[in-house]
Amino acid sequence: MFKKKNAIVRTRKYGKLIRFSVIIAVVAVIAGLAAYGWQQHEDKKYPEGTEKDYSLPNAFIEFAGLINDFFAQMQENEPEDIFVPKNDDEEEDNIIVVGGDPENPVNSEPEEEVEPEIRGGIVPKGENAALYDFRTSLFVGDYFVAQAESLGYFDYGRFAHTTGLDMNTLLTKKVMKTETENMTLSDYVGTFENVDAVYVLISAESISWMDCPTFVKKYTVFIDEIIASQPEAHIYIQPILPINEEKAKKRGYSVTNEKINDINEYLYAMAEERSIWILDMAGEFAGNDGELPPEYTTNGIRLEKDTYVLWSDYIISHKAHK
Repeated sequence: MFKKKNAIVRTRKYGKLIRFSVIIAVVAVIAGLAAYGWQQHEDKKYPEGTEKDYSLPNAFIEFAGLINDFFAQMQENEPEDIFVPKNDDEEEDNIIVVGGDPENPVNSEPEEEVEPEIRGGIVPKGENAALYDFRTSLFVGDYFVAQAESLGYFDYGRFAHTTGLDMNTLLTKKVMKTETENMTLSDYVGTFENVDAVYVLISAESISWMDCPTFVKKYTVFIDEIIASQPEAHIYIQPILPINEEKAKKRGYSVTNEKINDINEYLYAMAEERSIWILDMAGEFAGNDGELPPEYTTNGIRLEKDTYVLWSDYIISHKAHK
């Protein structure tokens, strides 16, 4: 099909060349004859030895040259064939596409691949972030978060916390007061604007009487509500930090580090399933025996004021989002 079109294109092109050549030849002959006739006229008009006027024949010759140059330039500017075969014997069609398909560009530069944003997993240690970088972060939790705010940590950040509740009542009690209504803590999280990170920080105090499966189930519901409240934000969760069992028993707490470790295993798995970040900091607070050193805590569970430095330093050096 395309070979026939190639032949037609070549025939048309050669026909144009022939016509141009004939026109050039005719013009050259006419100009030559006119110049020759005028020269003969001048030779008879003037006696031998006198100066003759050849300006007119020269003009005819120059005119013929201009015509020749004009057609030569038109021939140079003639567009090339649209269909150019590689070889007359080849059966494969050879097409040069003029313009191209914008949806399927030919020889276009490959688009730069944008790496997808990574979310979830254990946060690796990096360079220390500036405190001002936490201005769009929201710290959510129980007494642990309330104490951090009262001590002045992360002044640029925002806080949402409540005390005196376990994980069961944390889901149901409308203890967060706004100008128009009372809300649960997770619903209250949704009232904050321009939040790019939510840090969920729950302590062993919120375990209370619950067994491991019950606590994990309710904690998971709480996290899902937080995600729904701030769907665009990076979610960070902190594992339950170890306690000092001896001090805790004296204050009436029945929770143990064994139970905390079992819960944390579920929390790590839950974080992976939901593509949220986990701050692997429990080891920062555990002594050689796996317990919270007695000098780090007031009642076996709550941290001493100075111990919060370990926590804040870890947060600053483990910031996954930009």
